[in-house]
Amino acid sequence: MPSMLLLTSLLLQVALTTAYPDIARRVAEGKAKRQIVPAVPFPEYPGLPYHAAFNSFNATAQLVDVTGAHAWIAPGPNDIRGPCPGLNAAANHNYLPRNGIATYETVETGLFEAYGLDQSATQVLQQTTTFFDGDPASQRWSIGYHSDATSSLGPLQGLLGEETGICAYGHLKSEGDASITRGDFLAPEMNSNCASYPVFFQELLDLATEMNSGNINAPVLAAHQNNRKLYSIANNPNYFSPAFAGVAFTPAAHLFVFELMANHSAEYPRGLLTPSVLESFFSYTRSSDGSLSYTYGYERIPENWYRRSLEDLWTMPDILEAVAQQCLSYPQTCAVGGNTNGVNTFSGVDIGDISGGAFNSASLTNPAELGCFISQNIQAEAPSSLQNVFDGVALVSALALIPTQLLPALVPLGSCPGLPPGKTVSEYGTGYPGSIIQNSGPRANGP
Repeated sequence: MPSMLLLTSLLLQVALTTAYPDIARRVAEGKAKRQIVPAVPFPEYPGLPYHAAFNSFNATAQLVDVTGAHAWIAPGPNDIRGPCPGLNAAANHNYLPRNGIATYETVETGLFEAYGLDQSATQVLQQTTTFFDGDPASQRWSIGYHSDATSSLGPLQGLLGEETGICAYGHLKSEGDASITRGDFLAPEMNSNCASYPVFFQELLDLATEMNSGNINAPVLAAHQNNRKLYSIANNPNYFSPAFAGVAFTPAAHLFVFELMANHSAEYPRGLLTPSVLESFFSYTRSSDGSLSYTYGYERIPENWYRRSLEDLWTMPDILEAVAQQCLSYPQTCAVGGNTNGVNTFSGVDIGDISGGAFNSASLTNPAELGCFISQNIQAEAPSSLQNVFDGVALVSALALIPTQLLPALVPLGSCPGLPPGKTVSEYGTGYPGSIIQNSGPRANGP
């Protein structure tokens, strides 16, 4: 329940640091299973080539305001927070609405002002998330779990179906398994896909120590994504990676951590992400003995933090390039499919079957083809997502918004004429126990 957010935050701060006394063993086991040597070296500065040579810094323009209207305020009892630390921090600093209900205007402007995320990326984020997890008529979506506030019908929407938000029952739409530090929704344990788990956060820090003297960079995050998928396959009998959430959203989110959270300076114009900055963004603090403590929803933009230059924005073409680079370096990252009969029973889905023969697995290493594959899948999934939420006249009205709102937003994914219809998760996920999409159920709609 949203009204329990503050109590839940306090409980999680205590519980997540004491619930896993075998955290050292888990981390050690995770290290033993790591495969951090990529098939192809992952670039230090992914995305379009010019980023690697960018060498400009403007302190006045890049300093992010965390005072006045943008001062950090803890979420109130009815404010929603969710799985994405960048969105949570933006809401805590009023770059997104403090209540956690994102709108078209605030996504377009707030994420640009806070992080330097280009509007070619935010328009894809806004419309896909609205059609999959929110309300295309109101253009509102929850950055966490379900809320009546997203719907243009208000509480009456519940008579038709629930708009899920991006976590809890938003699973497999915008949110997928093997996230940076969140749990898998259908795993037998550590299964909140809204909350962060210290064991996974510590694994990321340890990997940064092994690979980059403690600081977090893009190669570390690409390797961490690979490790997280291997962990889920080995520990979650219901692990499933769908085409959009698994291939596009989750790998892109891993690289967002460096591209949008690194601190910039004249010495580091391309960014430096230290553990202390990461801990602030992910709502972690350290006790005197060095142990980590996590508080749900308290993500914070650090003071004296400088975003990436507005001459060096992170764009949709960068995201496609970077995800394609992950698919090349770590092919498992981009494998569609899941466990079929318990842990370690991963079976892949043929990309050609999903795409009507338009693409194959090699296509995912080509940014242009990857963009068209993602666009095709979004177009396939949108009608079924709406059918889970709307009915009758409301469904007809929502479907009518696909050509006028959704399709124009997909233009940054590339020009893709003549694409055959793609398949939905319900069509290609048959035989995978973790592929069933639910919009509501018995589990708590929260952390």
